[in-house]
Amino acid sequence: MRVQALPRVKPVVLQPLDLTVERSLPHLEQRLLRQMLQQSGLKTSMPRLKVLEILCLASLDGGNISSRVLHERLVGAGEPLSLVSVRQVLGRMVDSGLVVALGGSRYCLAPSWEATISAQRPRSSSAA
Repeated sequence: MRVQALPRVKPVVLQPLDLTVERSLPHLEQRLLRQMLQQSGLKTSMPRLKVLEILCLASLDGGNISSRVLHERLVGAGEPLSLVSVRQVLGRMVDSGLVVALGGSRYCLAPSWEATISAQRPRSSSAA
């Protein structure tokens, strides 16, 4: 039996995709998100910032979000947070008044913070 050598193939180096949540919200500055956490009495941590960013996106879309969908979006953006960690972060945000639990594992920003985020939404200019 004769063994044939495989032709040498140049290895493909995959470039990591930059799917950070920050790119999803260019108009929301990290400074504002940090300020929201601090004013709610929470320490700033990367998991809290990322969860808050996704909640802000959901708020700008006019709705709420489930903890599972929030977790899926974080995983899709390359954030290594478990579902348990996401639920713990959400629980602390609810306790601080930053987030409202709607039941059925659904969450939204507290109304006072929704107004702050909505004020940050860029205005579209239409030339009529």
